[in-house]
Amino acid sequence: MSNYLETVYFRDEYSKDAYPQKLCNYIFENIIKQKLVQTENLKLLDIGSGKGNHLVGFSRNKIDCYGIDKRDEAVNINKNFIIKECDLEKQKFPYDDNFFDIVFSKSVIEHVENADNFLSETYRVLKKNGIIIFLTPDWGTHYKTFWDDYTHVKAWTRKALQNALLIHNFKNVECKLFRQLPILWKFPFLETLADITAILPEKFKWKDKEEKEFREWIRFSKEKMLLAVGQKT
Repeated sequence: MSNYLETVYFRDEYSKDAYPQKLCNYIFENIIKQKLVQTENLKLLDIGSGKGNHLVGFSRNKIDCYGIDKRDEAVNINKNFIIKECDLEKQKFPYDDNFFDIVFSKSVIEHVENADNFLSETYRVLKKNGIIIFLTPDWGTHYKTFWDDYTHVKAWTRKALQNALLIHNFKNVECKLFRQLPILWKFPFLETLADITAILPEKFKWKDKEEKEFREWIRFSKEKMLLAVGQKT
């Protein structure tokens, strides 16, 4: 039987030109460097590290990276990093208090029913003045396809995610809509064109009948993420 990572995240995206690396570079330059006074000898935890794409991406920015995942197939997927298995719903994260400068998580919190444990443990392992960076699908633009991933259990809106972080004592919380199109990060004026593209019917996202190969510009014009940043003060 194929596992989750092989089925849902089947593309090889470890190269310096692949999307995960571009995302890590963007976050490093536009969030980490802006929010943290000290950017050397940083420790980052990737919650739900999966195939390790972001561990590789952030490590190329000279960050010491660690992983955690609830799926056993993710624990030994990349021998270059410490990756530990944990039930994100119930267990304490297997790292010490105040250990990480950054806690990052992409497309994970929507798989977690008990978000309170997820967020309280994130707060515990984060150092004072450390930052969290979370990305999750925006319900308002994903509602037609959100349940295509049968492991999704909780949908998030901008307001809900922002309030959840505030309730769990994070400060300086910012939560915004974010498109996964690197060209827009460089040329923001193209957002208008993406807004027009977003009107197209869902079927135009896909190149094949099995809906595995997608047209990146169309799909990510339509489907936005929530990008949330907060701080432990």
